[in-house]
Amino acid sequence: MSAKSRGPRARKALGQHFLVDTGVLADIVAAVRVPPGGVLLEIGAGTGQLTDALLGAGHEVVALEIEARLLAHLRRRFAGRERLTLVEGDARILDLADVLPAGRPFSVVGNLPYFAANPIIRHLLEGRPLPTELVVMVQREVAREITAPPGKLSLLGISVQNYAVTEPLFEVPPIAFDPPPAVHSAVVRLTLRETPLVPPPRTEAFFQLVSGAFRNPRKQIHNALARAPGHVPDAVRPALAAAGIDSHRRPETLAIEEWLALLDAFEPATPHA
Repeated sequence: MSAKSRGPRARKALGQHFLVDTGVLADIVAAVRVPPGGVLLEIGAGTGQLTDALLGAGHEVVALEIEARLLAHLRRRFAGRERLTLVEGDARILDLADVLPAGRPFSVVGNLPYFAANPIIRHLLEGRPLPTELVVMVQREVAREITAPPGKLSLLGISVQNYAVTEPLFEVPPIAFDPPPAVHSAVVRLTLRETPLVPPPRTEAFFQLVSGAFRNPRKQIHNALARAPGHVPDAVRPALAAAGIDSHRRPETLAIEEWLALLDAFEPATPHA
């Protein structure tokens, strides 16, 4: 069942697709889990369809919108509504401490723009303050990368799963949007870990290692690492053996814990400043 989009029309040049399917809206609202005493940060309020549903469920919402045209519409639509704060800003760079109530926990919900989904998620996972979890819609292929198990991991999947436990929730067809996009979407839940799997002091070295290997993801791990910048080819096989990793495996098959073990094996031979 669909509801007609209210307010300004989507701009193709900005990649806008407004979610209007009332069933999908209800499913997203049902998936949201706000921490006790907390608030809900909505990314990309658009015409306010999801905002209205979240308010109707009794949530206190801080709704973020980057486009002034849409923000003006939201202010008219929700004039006088309680439990709503409207904020103009870019979720890729916004200092959340400036817009969220001080000292209160929060979770995140939103239909993320396809072109900006990765930097938005990274900013939310690596910035401060940190949410308890995210329930966000992204392109279906991105959702599959984010939630992939070991054996099918990409650099994106490792980057997100370092900070959060990922869970696919449901897929969303193009017809749920106005106008319909050319691709399918999916909603995922990202529950923040108490601490990242990779200790923060090792984050830079860890991702240098992983990103180097993923420059050649279809090659066997020993070949991928031998071709990566900063590695001495003769040191690769001994390091893999020390980490207990079969040199014929491909990068996508390694779990984060195995990458950490491999980093341990390389570091003794790495000069430190």
